[in-house]
Amino acid sequence: MARYVASIQSRRKLRWLGFVMALMSIIILTSFKEWQSLGWAISVCSCSVWIYDGYCSKHYARMLMECLYWIFGFWGIFNWLS
Repeated sequence: MARYVASIQSRRKLRWLGFVMALMSIIILTSFKEWQSLGWAISVCSCSVWIYDGYCSKHYARMLMECLYWIFGFWGIFNWLS
């Protein structure tokens, strides 16, 4: 039982980390034109957190939606670096 509670608490912290990274990426993407690739990279990391969380919670619709955001995040990185 204690392991289950610890797992839930660590996933909550991971969700907060994903939220903070998503917020940081939005601020960078909307404010700093020269740092767009960094904003997209943080967005990809945030999507990775949410993909993992969707997989662990068996919420596959959210996981697939985040997979699309993850793919387009890489497209954004490559678009801004080229």
